[in-house]
Amino acid sequence: MIPVMPITLHRSAEITVVVPREKAIALFTAGGERRWADGWDPHYPQPDRRDGPGAVFSTAHASHQTTWIMVDHRPDGLRYARVTHGITAGTVAVDAVASHHDATRVRVTYDLTALSTAGETWLAAFDDAYDTEIASWATDIAAAS
Repeated sequence: MIPVMPITLHRSAEITVVVPREKAIALFTAGGERRWADGWDPHYPQPDRRDGPGAVFSTAHASHQTTWIMVDHRPDGLRYARVTHGITAGTVAVDAVASHHDATRVRVTYDLTALSTAGETWLAAFDDAYDTEIASWATDIAAAS
């Protein structure tokens, strides 16, 4: 068997959400994302620990299970480590890069490595759709407000 060479993807995109910074960042917590992301249904192994560094939750999309760990939560951003079992591992960061009145510009950055051939395929599709997917978040957030 030929070993799979890891493929790493580092992508960032910016969107504007029409809420103040503190509310914008809250939209990207596990619970906050539930308000606007269709199908987002985080499950917590420790239900009373949902936010803050060290909080753990899992999600399921298609046949993939992902474990998320919040590693940083600041007023202007947050960062997660995530592992989609057998597919990818890496980090996701959301940072407020500009804020004025009732709008906040956020940068969403994924830094992921494929863990298998299936992961390489998934990363290629994710890369192709990245800008469109992240842009759709602003629309989804506006529709949910």
